[in-house]
Amino acid sequence: RSKRYHRGCDAFRGDCTSATAPSRVFQNLLTSSAHMMRLACVALVAVAVGPDMVGAFAPASAFAPGLAARPVARVSAARPFAAVGGARRAPRVLDLQATAAIQQDQEPGQLAEWRQNLDLKGWANEARGLEKKYRAMQGEDDVKHMKKMLTWSYVLYAVGLATAGFAQFPWNPISAICLSTAICVRWTMIGHHVCHGGYSAEVGIENRFHRANFARGPVRRFIDWCDWMLPEAWDVEHNYKHHFELGEGSDPDLLERNAHNVRTATRPKAVKYMEMFMLMVMWKWFYYSPNTLKEMYERQEMLATKKGEDTAGINPYKLPPAPGDFGDVTKAATIKYVLAEMLSANFAPAKSLFSVLAPYFTAHFVITPLVFYVLFGQAVAMCAFANLAAAEVLTNLHSFLIVVPNHAGEDVYRFKTAVKVKSDEFYLRAVIGSVNFKTGGNVNDFMHGWLNYQIEHHMFSDMSMLSYQRMAPEMKALCEKYGVPYVQENVFTRLRKTLQIGVGSRSMKVWENGD
Repeated sequence: RSKRYHRGCDAFRGDCTSATAPSRVFQNLLTSSAHMMRLACVALVAVAVGPDMVGAFAPASAFAPGLAARPVARVSAARPFAAVGGARRAPRVLDLQATAAIQQDQEPGQLAEWRQNLDLKGWANEARGLEKKYRAMQGEDDVKHMKKMLTWSYVLYAVGLATAGFAQFPWNPISAICLSTAICVRWTMIGHHVCHGGYSAEVGIENRFHRANFARGPVRRFIDWCDWMLPEAWDVEHNYKHHFELGEGSDPDLLERNAHNVRTATRPKAVKYMEMFMLMVMWKWFYYSPNTLKEMYERQEMLATKKGEDTAGINPYKLPPAPGDFGDVTKAATIKYVLAEMLSANFAPAKSLFSVLAPYFTAHFVITPLVFYVLFGQAVAMCAFANLAAAEVLTNLHSFLIVVPNHAGEDVYRFKTAVKVKSDEFYLRAVIGSVNFKTGGNVNDFMHGWLNYQIEHHMFSDMSMLSYQRMAPEMKALCEKYGVPYVQENVFTRLRKTLQIGVGSRSMKVWENGD
């Protein structure tokens, strides 16, 4: 199976954490315009000194990210835009015939009514026509729009920092919400779409916003994407595995696979829902960071095996097979696995993970509060720390809300078999294996992290945010014309349906069962 490899990182430069301070100190601060001016300078100080400081914590070269994503010289004639700016393509890799989870007592039945007379070829050809139409429209306006959204995130982050030293309560909701929203959208909007190559053709190979440059190296990682995940690992987990194996057993984001133990456990439902909530408040560092590393190392190991090279020491994450009928895949890696290995005197997973976590943790839980301490004293520093910590919890909740429900629910399909990338069925799976939220308007789309166009994004992952906004109404109408299910609901409704999958109250549809 030939796959186009998309770099996908999700970027955010600023992040946070926090604690409290005596109310008397806060009242004095609130009445002092001099303190207001000094607090506003904190953001500028962090920007000026941050990159050099965080560079010392860059992951060791032992990661060898080049093994995870090597460019090849071949450029698809069917995708001429890829030649502009040197967009990278994937080598031919392991043809993994994944098997999605399926209930033991579930037998394939008759095809669903909408599938019986579907003109798949006609629908796919018209879908490709929409892609061609809106790809031709991409240009400088798309880049300006992306930079406008980036500016919005800068403003939110600056407001969050400037107000981080104030609180009448244990934390300041204004500061925490501004910081958390900025962190979230810098990942889901800027890093996500830039690293998919959504602007590479427009900006050129030398530009910061070309996928080959974005978040590369310790300084660029700090500026472009200061978050819990390593960008090179994100390339593998998200842009390669998730996008080209969507809903298959090998999709690392398949909720039924990752929540299998919770779904099948005999614990009360209330306890299961509590487990899901606990995951929501810490999922980026508890699950996403270690699992992206695990996927990167497994790919490095696979490529070395294909070349007949020695694989010893490449992959420190040796997880058992995933439970359930998911095919030849291993369990997801979490912090729990890393700690368990440490107790067994195996420190290799911890060494690799903590070197990835260190830049974000140091920048936002150490350096930023320290700057507040030096400038304003202990009380203000503790208040800033409390707001930064609250923002971290909120940004985990926000990102979970707009990320995980995109591909979960009893009305969403999963798949037992692989599919050829860019084939008619590949595009169909992108629609029936994804969900859109409410769409339209920059403010609405901004608050959804621009993940409310997941159907269009999974069909054509290397287009701009503005292209998805323009395309969505026509794509929805096209699906209605041919009878293809196009699921679009309020994000909170989708969260409820996602949690039902997570706790085992509902199950997703299975394509091969005729659903």
